[in-house]
Amino acid sequence: MPCANDIASAAETGHHSLMRPTNSASMTTAVVALSASVALADVSLPAAFTDHMVLQRDRRTHVFGRAQPGEQITVELIDSKGAVLRSGKAVAGQGGRFIVELAPMAGSDDPLTLDVKGANTVSVKDVVVGDIWVAGGQSNMEWTLGGTGDQTAAGIAIANEPSIRFLRAPHVTANRAAFTVDAAWRTLTPASAPDMGAVDFWFAQQLRKSNGVPIGILEINWGGTRAEPWTDLATLGADPLYTARVTELRRAVDTWNSLSAADREVAYQAERKIFQEAGTAWWSAINATDPGAKGKWYSKDAPEDASEWKPVTLPVRWNADPARKNVDGIEWYRRTIEIPAEWGGKECFIELGAIDDADVLFVNGKPIANTISDIGTARKYRIPGALMTAGPCTIAVELLDMQGEGGFTGSPEAMRISCAAANNASISLSGEWLARMGRSASGLPQPPSRPSQELAPGTGNGDPASMFNAMIAPFAGVEIKGAIWYQGESNAGSVVDAEAYRSLLPLTIRSWRAAFQQPDMPFGIVSLASHHAHHENDAIAGVWPLLRDAQLATERSSPNAGVITTIDVGDADDIHPRDKRTVGERLARWAMATSYGQPDTAWRGPRTKSVRRDTDGIIIDFDVERGRLTTRDGKAPASFAIAGADGKFVKADAELRPPNTIKIRSSDVPLPVEVRYAWQDNPADANVIDELSNLPAHPFRVRVEADPIQTQPEITP
Repeated sequence: MPCANDIASAAETGHHSLMRPTNSASMTTAVVALSASVALADVSLPAAFTDHMVLQRDRRTHVFGRAQPGEQITVELIDSKGAVLRSGKAVAGQGGRFIVELAPMAGSDDPLTLDVKGANTVSVKDVVVGDIWVAGGQSNMEWTLGGTGDQTAAGIAIANEPSIRFLRAPHVTANRAAFTVDAAWRTLTPASAPDMGAVDFWFAQQLRKSNGVPIGILEINWGGTRAEPWTDLATLGADPLYTARVTELRRAVDTWNSLSAADREVAYQAERKIFQEAGTAWWSAINATDPGAKGKWYSKDAPEDASEWKPVTLPVRWNADPARKNVDGIEWYRRTIEIPAEWGGKECFIELGAIDDADVLFVNGKPIANTISDIGTARKYRIPGALMTAGPCTIAVELLDMQGEGGFTGSPEAMRISCAAANNASISLSGEWLARMGRSASGLPQPPSRPSQELAPGTGNGDPASMFNAMIAPFAGVEIKGAIWYQGESNAGSVVDAEAYRSLLPLTIRSWRAAFQQPDMPFGIVSLASHHAHHENDAIAGVWPLLRDAQLATERSSPNAGVITTIDVGDADDIHPRDKRTVGERLARWAMATSYGQPDTAWRGPRTKSVRRDTDGIIIDFDVERGRLTTRDGKAPASFAIAGADGKFVKADAELRPPNTIKIRSSDVPLPVEVRYAWQDNPADANVIDELSNLPAHPFRVRVEADPIQTQPEITP
């Protein structure tokens, strides 16, 4: 097997390395700094203003950017015949920033051109006017249509819809507000559809069908992230729960900024050496027990046991492939390609797209580079010219997934080998490879942490405001219709975290509303889908119900926020359930009912209306939007538990009393004071629904005090 030192040293030659991945926060900070120093003589616009953009209808539009201080800026919105429909002027301020206001316009599919004129002219083409929504959160919102199994084909079949546009923000962080990000608008076509977030794809389809205006989606999300990085520091720091943490972070940022570049480099190099040694030891420990490493499955020569290698089409998401679903561990891939004569001896680059989690690249049996657990980041590795010889070339990849989703998660177009010295010619690496499973992830050590000195304080993807600064701030001031939010899994790791979410989520909403200058901006929240093992005993609870309850509490405390329930579309084994269509369409129903003047659209499922104690149990009346209460399977209501004054819950029997009442009782609890429903991470037996809309009742926990009737249930942790 390759020695660990070989792997560590090989990483230094790659575009991605053990030390400095291309999306590291240090790199991000540099990008932010560079964007701040754009040559002010040139008019420049942030990513929101690129070809194929959507302008928010029926509102004043603010076009903003940078130019030379004092420069006169003229903005014109021009139709296809050359007529100026809207115009405005402004003077760039002392810092070079300008804002030009345009009068409102009605929604239209007609393509327009947005000209921004100063010393130079920037023309934004194929502009339409409609509704813009921000799709925020973590991996379940980020999950693309291309990874949803059967729903992928169904989506692509209806994806020829150029009036739906989307912009996917890259994963970047910053400890101060950024001007822009490296992103651009795209129109929805069968070719681009697999790259669009699946939830917002179905959300946009429904809104387009219902309202007939262009729909733009700003996809600003990042898998595995908590809510704190999505919230600005001022908003977080004003809450006592976060004041100390924000104060300490600000102090650390000030200290960092006071260091010279030389001092930072010395500190970084010290941390880098420690991390390199830890990374070497980590790969060594893994490969010492992996049959692929020991058997040199990366060898240039054809494998002797060829029958053990199975064909696979790359890219492949493990959890989207029945043969790899729920597999955590190492899989080896190999493929032999033909290197053209003109590439011989010339430096090349191998791009593998995004990978989850870690990987090592081999070329002709030699380790080239590796990345440690940089989930979702596209790999681009440099191949020295000395290794590039004309003729057959064997490429091998050792891919390690520690948990959750695994595999090659990018697009087919992202996989290629290219040679700049040969007129940037490239060869696709998507398609058929050979694959063979190595060892499982069970018992493997966790990867080492990246060097702390590589990251400026406040630029880690777990730091408060780091993603707000880099990914939300560049769009602040853009007029939008509202936001949809699928996040919370990463804040549900403990009871303390889940309880804190009661305060945190309203802060995040407040932060975004301030950024987009809409105090009552619609904010649709996806309640966590079912996940983990189901317990037949409904008295057994988990942490996720607390997080769901915090989401529901946010709906009550934050006007114009709404929670849609998804406990019926989860997956016990996969934190990324593939049914994104149901989620997106339920969010669309919420939007149509609350933001589009269609109050007859049912969206929220049964909710508790009142609760009272009966002689031998508890009676709950439900508020049912469109129909009457029933059960999905026609059986008695299930997933209920009750407790007496001792707080010990037991599984309870439930009886449906038409039209909208359920009685809950248990002989083990003669005087119940509390009842809960679907109070598990995975309440698979929860079956209470609205008969007409088929929407599920949201999980709840209600306490009944000494009063015989409590009309506004108190939801307790």
